[in-house]
Amino acid sequence: ISFKVLALVLATFVWFPARKSGETIQMSFYAPVVFKNVSPAFQVNSDPPQINIVVLTNSRESFNPQEIQAVLDLKNAQEGTLSYVLTESHILSPVKVEITRIHPSQITVKIEELIEKSFSIKPRYQGTPKRGYLLGDIKIVPDTLTMRGPRSILEKLEYISTHEIELEDLRKSVSMRVELELPEGNVQIINKNVDYYSADVTINSLPIRKRFDNIPVFLRNLDFVSIINPNTFNIFVEGQYN
Repeated sequence: ISFKVLALVLATFVWFPARKSGETIQMSFYAPVVFKNVSPAFQVNSDPPQINIVVLTNSRESFNPQEIQAVLDLKNAQEGTLSYVLTESHILSPVKVEITRIHPSQITVKIEELIEKSFSIKPRYQGTPKRGYLLGDIKIVPDTLTMRGPRSILEKLEYISTHEIELEDLRKSVSMRVELELPEGNVQIINKNVDYYSADVTINSLPIRKRFDNIPVFLRNLDFVSIINPNTFNIFVEGQYN
């Protein structure tokens, strides 16, 4: 019999007498840190985001560790980084338990203002059009967006870039859907009535110039003799690459 199976059997034999007799058992689990009365103008993060709790209970059948939370009331909190000491009064449980350990007992809470900021969208691209063609312009539609997020993230940004647009071997203008490179963190695009962003790529033919030397000149439909001097020309022709 494997060690895991043996451990399960032993745990079962220990557990059933405890349930039957109603004896107190000890449980250890992780619970999330949650907040209440948070102003919609703020974003809140805790470090760590969850804590380890050890409890004693004789209500094993009705006890669910997933219902346990550490709750902090931030009704009067202001922007900044704060430290909170967690006690039994912060632990919310639907059944009666005796809390014997909270680790860590002190957590750091960062409260940050949420702001809105508008940005221009700049295209990023790679590759080159087919020989004889060149990139004219790339226009992003729409070319701006507004985001809502933590001040520390948005204030550092000057613009938003697209994912790379592939230009390799293009020989005509195209329109394509593009994705945006958004900053990490809790940021939200709040542009209204915008389902997606597109790039209108303009590809132009490259003008070329060619010289033809010593092109002879002939006269026709004449009733008399004529002499042309000089009787050859050099010609330059300019047009689009085909």
